[in-house]
Order: sequence, then C-alpha cells, then structure tokens
Amino acid sequence: MDVPVLSGARAITKKGEENMDSNEVLFYEHYAAAQSMKSVWTRLASTYGCIMVVLSRRTLTIKPHWFAKWLISPLRLHLYHEIPITNIRSVTVMGKWFSYGKVELHFETAEGKEQRVLLYMKKYIEFIDNAKQPER
Repeated sequence: MDVPVLSGARAITKKGEENMDSNEVLFYEHYAAAQSMKSVWTRLASTYGCIMVVLSRRTLTIKPHWFAKWLISPLRLHLYHEIPITNIRSVTVMGKWFSYGKVELHFETAEGKEQRVLLYMKKYIEFIDNAKQPER
C-alpha cells in the first residue's frame, strides 16, 4: 500500500506517483513575506521569508513557519489565515519589492469582515493566475 507524503507542492506516493485529490495544491510558496493591513500595529511588521502561502482548489492558507510562529503569534500580527476561495474578493499586483512581487489580497473573514493582506512572493504571477481562476 502506498502512503502519501507531502513533497513540495504535491502529494506524492512512495512510488513517486502523483496522488491528487479534489483539494489539490495549485500554488505553493515556501518563503514569502506578508503584512496584514488590519491596523497600524500589524502594518509595522516585517516577515521576510517567514510566511508560507498555499493555494488549493478550496482554500488559501497564509501562515508563519514554525520558526517564526513563536514571535508572530504573541505580537498579534494577524498573519494566520485559512480563507475559502469563495471569500476572496480581489487579488491585485501592487508592484515589485526587490525580487518579490507585491500582491494585495482582499477577502472576507469567517465573521463577515473585510480584510486586506499584502503578500510578497517570488512566484506572484503564478499566484495571481491561480487565485483569479482556481481550477474547480
């Protein structure tokens, strides 16, 4: 029996065969940066290389790596989000920041509030393409 293991952006069986399900990963960036626009405090944060961005058919997950979580969580920087694709309102390229593309993500929270997050990613064009037209 093949046991799926996570390898990069896809679930791969031990024999190397792709094991795709209905919530397949469409985009994955391991060392992104993010900035919550929730308040003046959260806008001051610098998270260079500390954020993972994972886009699947159903959800967009933005979260800090384990090594940054110990600092980001107590400071309440509002950088952990699991967003249903249907709650994404807009994805806009805001320019470049060094070798990163700056993308503004506008979404609705589970509580029904509007929220904006800036994402800084090297593969931002791929993210934009997949976020605007996720394969369902």
